[in-house]
Amino acid sequence: MKKKYGLFKVLTVLLLLVVIATYLFEGRQGTISYLALGDVFLNYMQSFYYFFDTAIFSLVVGGFYGLLNRIPAYKKLVKNIADKVSVNRKVFVIIMTIVFALVSSLTGLNLILFLFVPFVVSIILLLGYDKLVALSATVGGIIVGFIGGIFLTFKDASSQYAVSYTTFDKLVGLDGNWSNIFPKILLLVVALGLLIFYIVSYMKKLENDELSYELTKGDNLFVEVKDRTGKKIVVDDNNIRVWPFIVVISLLFILLVLGYLPWSDLFGINCFDKFHTWLTGLKIGDYVVFTNLISSSFSAFGTWGNLGNFMMSIVLIILFGFILQLIYRVKFEDAMDGFIYGVKKLIPATMIAIFAYCVLVCSYNNGFVETIITKASESFGDNVVINSLVTILGSILNVDLYYTSAGVFTSLVSTLPEKANLSVYAIMFQSLYGLVQIIGPTSLLLIVGLSYLDVPYKTWFKYIWRFVVELLIVILIILMIVSLL
Repeated sequence: MKKKYGLFKVLTVLLLLVVIATYLFEGRQGTISYLALGDVFLNYMQSFYYFFDTAIFSLVVGGFYGLLNRIPAYKKLVKNIADKVSVNRKVFVIIMTIVFALVSSLTGLNLILFLFVPFVVSIILLLGYDKLVALSATVGGIIVGFIGGIFLTFKDASSQYAVSYTTFDKLVGLDGNWSNIFPKILLLVVALGLLIFYIVSYMKKLENDELSYELTKGDNLFVEVKDRTGKKIVVDDNNIRVWPFIVVISLLFILLVLGYLPWSDLFGINCFDKFHTWLTGLKIGDYVVFTNLISSSFSAFGTWGNLGNFMMSIVLIILFGFILQLIYRVKFEDAMDGFIYGVKKLIPATMIAIFAYCVLVCSYNNGFVETIITKASESFGDNVVINSLVTILGSILNVDLYYTSAGVFTSLVSTLPEKANLSVYAIMFQSLYGLVQIIGPTSLLLIVGLSYLDVPYKTWFKYIWRFVVELLIVILIILMIVSLL
């Protein structure tokens, strides 16, 4: 059990440093505002309220795969893919890394993409690689896609009325989505190439028995199909059709992308809003069909994040999970047992994630990071290296991109002199925030991935730190190039 608490200990130390910082730096109000230990506990409890939908989302992902554990088609599909790609298993890992990175870069739906991580992880483990390969190819690929994110959006903290989405480019006054397109593509290509090189090098060492972290054991993320008593179900694979499973999962992915990608704010595409207005206005006499028969809470594609970041995804995951249960005629009791089992598996990850959010709440509410930013600006001015360090600090303390933008990026940009190249800072903040997500103890994707796969944080740190250092050097070089253009 000791290794399960490694990340918890790191976050505890980080939280204590936040408490100490409130005694050393002035808060947002311009005075020292001490953070009492009792307030830390209250902030942890409040984090459940502030980020309730995120916590439920992670639990539902676990429940979804627990339910899939009761569906033989899932087992057949995973093993069929593993069998077919076993000859070129290294190529499969590379392709999956590229796919996760590209989808992340083009959609920005990083945490939602985690829904599909356990499926690919199961295949990689069945191919004989360990959990570090599986984690770096999936979660690592997603985060690298963020670093070179082409269409990366988040809620606009400056919007006082209607919820809208923005980008780092727009926050510094750049026009359109193509202002920093070439630096972003360069970052994506170089970071992805470096990650693939790193994974391939590690896989070679594994194949030569030069390394072993003993991270291949486990339940393979519900690959084995079991009944309510835990006994493995023996099925006739010849009578199992996998195409309905593929269709349902593909449809779920398409709906999530359509629903969460902010088409209007990002591309100016309003057809989904117009269709939603038409659909919700349909009447039979005085009876409004859609809102009265279906729901008045279902918003248009591209605006699902307005309902709470993950509420619509939670509804769809549960709905599509039980659609699969009906298609494959799994007993409802077995499906529910599987769902509950999967939820239980994600409870530790969820509790640690809320702890990371507690660090955010304590830091953001006090505002001492803004004071550090102001003092750094007064002392060093337009210094990319110093501002990069401030960005890394702010990114560690603010796990959520919205609060990182509101509490760190906006404050940083506001202190820069007029001559500063704001294009450089847009790229800098996006890439360094992503870099922190690869190794930082407050990274939500990393927390869920490590806990789900039962990988100690110390082991991951020892495995990935060289890659992070090399990628940091690459980012700084690219920032220097952009600043000269």
